[in-house]
Amino acid sequence: MTKTSSRNYAYELLDELGITEPADIDLEAIAEHCGATIVYEKLEGCEARIIGYGDRAIITVSSDSISPRQRFSGGHELGHWVYDKGKNVFNCKEAALTSEWFEFNPEQRANRFSADLLLPEFMFIPRAKDMPITFYTVERLTDDFHTSLTATAIRLVQFGSFPAMLVWHNKNGLKRFVRGPAVSESLWPKKSLESDTMAIEVLNESGKKPGPIDVSASAWFDHPEAHRYVIREDTRRITSDLVLTILWWKDERQLLDLMDEEGEEE
Repeated sequence: MTKTSSRNYAYELLDELGITEPADIDLEAIAEHCGATIVYEKLEGCEARIIGYGDRAIITVSSDSISPRQRFSGGHELGHWVYDKGKNVFNCKEAALTSEWFEFNPEQRANRFSADLLLPEFMFIPRAKDMPITFYTVERLTDDFHTSLTATAIRLVQFGSFPAMLVWHNKNGLKRFVRGPAVSESLWPKKSLESDTMAIEVLNESGKKPGPIDVSASAWFDHPEAHRYVIREDTRRITSDLVLTILWWKDERQLLDLMDEEGEEE
C-alpha cells in the first residue's frame, strides 16, 4: 500500500479491513494489522510512546488517561509508525496531541492520521449533518466515535453543516484557531478575550454561564462592522490553563456581507 496523505492512507486501511461503522474501529486490531502492538502502562512525562525495530513496534499508551484520549494517543503513535518507521522512538506529550494540528511536521501528520482513522470523513459527515455547531453536538459525536473532545470539535468545525471557527486561549491570549471552510479568511479572532465572552469566565473560573450563548461578533472580531452581527459561542476548558471555544454563525448574514465586500474589491 502506497502511503500518500495521512487521510488517504487511513481511509485505505479502513477499506482494506472492511470497516464501515464507528463501533468497528478497533484500534488495537488495526495496529496489529500494521505490525504494532498497543499496551497500556503508567508513563512519566508523556501520553504515549512508540519503539520500533524492523517490521514490529510496541506502542505504549498512558494507563492513567481516559479512554478517548488513549485511543487518540494510540492512533497518533500508529501514525508515527506508518509514516516515520525507521526513526525508532517517539515520546509524545499532551501538548503535541492538543496543539500540533496546523503546522506541517511529524506531530501534525500523526494527529491528522489519528483523526482520519478514528473520525473518518465518510462516517462523520452523515452523523454531523444539520447538527448545531456546539459542544452538545461534539459530546454526542464523541460518544459515537469514542474520541477526544478536541479532535471531535476540530472535525465538527471542518465537516459540519454550518460555518464555524474553533479558538484556543490561555491567560496569555490567543494560542491558535481554525476556520471552517465557509468562514472568510478576513476574520481573525482577537488576541485577548473580552469581558462579555463566556470564554473569559471559563478561563478565570469566575462563573458558570450556561452555554451556548449569543454574543456580539465585536466581542471576538475587530472587523469594523462586527458590532452589527451576533454569533453563538460555546466554551469548554480542555486543560488546566487552556480553553476551547466554538464560534458558530447561526445567522450567516455577516459572512454573506463579507463575501459581497470581498467581491467588490476584486
